[in-house]
Amino acid sequence: MNNKEIEDFEATLALIRASGVNAMVCNTPVGVSLSSVKCGIPSDLGDESIDDYLLIPKALAGHHPEMFVPVSGDSMIEANYEDGDLLRIRFGDVGGDGDDVLAMIDGTCTVKTLFTDEYGQKWLVPRNSKYDAILLNEQMDFRIIGRVVGVEKSSAKASSRELLQSIRRTRNKMNAVKKLSAEAVDQCIIKIGPQVKHARQWYAVQRKMVDHKVAEEGDLVSFCARVARLLPQHEHQPVAKELSRMAVQSFSKPVSMWDINNAPVRGVRFFDYLQIALNMDRLLSGEGV
Repeated sequence: MNNKEIEDFEATLALIRASGVNAMVCNTPVGVSLSSVKCGIPSDLGDESIDDYLLIPKALAGHHPEMFVPVSGDSMIEANYEDGDLLRIRFGDVGGDGDDVLAMIDGTCTVKTLFTDEYGQKWLVPRNSKYDAILLNEQMDFRIIGRVVGVEKSSAKASSRELLQSIRRTRNKMNAVKKLSAEAVDQCIIKIGPQVKHARQWYAVQRKMVDHKVAEEGDLVSFCARVARLLPQHEHQPVAKELSRMAVQSFSKPVSMWDINNAPVRGVRFFDYLQIALNMDRLLSGEGV
C-alpha cells in the first residue's frame, strides 16, 4: 500500500471505531489446512501441513499455535458449523465442559462438544439429535488436539427468493406502520385517476388499496362511491358489479401474486392493470409516480 492508501485506510478504521465497532486489523497469519475434519462420523485428519494462510487481528491470536481446518458433515449444525466453514483450532488448548474441541480417537479426528456427566464420565457430544454421543473410555486411544476458538463462515450466497421474501415482509411491516389518513388516500385516488382508461381498471386501484390495508377486501360498493365523490367528471366510473368480475383467479390475490397465465385478462391488457396497480402502490408509499 502506498502512503495515500494507508492514510485512507487509517481514516476509515477510525471512522468505524468512532461508531462503536471494535474494528481490528487482520495482520497476523494463521495457517489453513485443506484436510477437512468431520462434523459427523470421525474421519482421518490427514496431513496437517499448512496449505495456505488467513490473516486475523493480532489481539485475537492466542499463545498456542493455531490453524484453520475446513469441516464437513452436519453433526454440529446446531453450533452453526456447516460444510465449507473453516474452524479456527487452538492447538494444545484442551478446553473444558461445553467447549467444542477437535479430538483424535483411535487415529481419526472429529469435532464435538466436550462434556462430563453426573457420573464423572466424559463424552463427546454432537449438536444434532440424529447422531449419538461418544463415551470416552480407557480402551480408546484418545486425545484432544485443540479447542475451537472461532469459525470463518463460507461465503455461500442467499437465494434471490429468500431475499425477496425478507424484503416483502419488511415492506408489509412498513406499510402496516405507515397509517395513511383518509385524505391522503383520497389524493392518491385523484392522482391515479387519469391513468384509468377503462372502468374495470379501477379494480387494480382498489386491489392495491386492499394490499396497503387502506380498503376492505371485497368492499367494492364503498370504493365506487368514493371514486364518484372524488372524481365526479371521470368518464370511466367504476361499477361494483363489474369490478367484482375481476376478483377472480390470481387477481383475487395481492398484486405481488398476479400471474399473466392465471388472470381474467391477458396480453397487453394484463400489463395495463399491473402498471396501474404498481403506480398506485408508489403513490400510497409516498414515492409518487
